[in-house]
Amino acid sequence: MVGDPLEEAIRAPFVPDAMSTGAPPKTFVSDLRPGRVATFEAVVAKLEPVREVEQRTGGTKKVRNGVLKDGTGEISFVLWGNEVEIVAEGESIRIVEGWVKDYKGRPQVSLGRTGRIEKG
Repeated sequence: MVGDPLEEAIRAPFVPDAMSTGAPPKTFVSDLRPGRVATFEAVVAKLEPVREVEQRTGGTKKVRNGVLKDGTGEISFVLWGNEVEIVAEGESIRIVEGWVKDYKGRPQVSLGRTGRIEKG
């Protein structure tokens, strides 16, 4: 048959998409929701100075807040302990398995127990 849509679909070349290649779809800052683990790329838009906070168990721990941004939006993030010195403003990073939580009514990313930062 000429112009048969089913016949045309059968003959059309196969173009793999993210689902068929096993690659996860790209996650953007605007996709991040509290209560989820996320892997995404962003730029460190702002870093606040390192400060020390009292721990419930005694002693102090270093903490640093900042803002990550991509073309879809911004999200706050927090680094703890040895993490506070691993990024710089303007640096492009990839958060791998970061924990998104609700902090004062807004989403915030931390590395949690299993997350990490990749550079470049």
